Amino acid sequence: MADRLLTRLRSPRPALSAREHEILAQLARGLGNREIARALFISEATVKTHLGRIYGKLGVETRAGAVAVAKERRLLP
Repeated sequence: MADRLLTRLRSPRPALSAREHEILAQLARGLGNREIARALFISEATVKTHLGRIYGKLGVETRAGAVAVAKERRLLP
C-alpha cells in the first residue's frame, strides 16, 4: 500500500475535467453509457471517449475500478 502511494505521489495523474467528473458521478449512480449520454445530452460515443480518458487518468480498466478509485481519492460527493 505504501509503495502505491509513493508511486502516485512521484508521478501524479492528470486531473479530471469537469465533464469527466460529471460522467464519473453518473457512473457511480450505476447508469449505463446510454443513460449517461441522455442525462448529459451527449452521444454514447462521446461517453465512451470520456470513459477511456477517465480510466487512463485513474489507472483502471473497468467501470467498477473507476468508481472505487474515485471514492478512494474522494473525487465523488
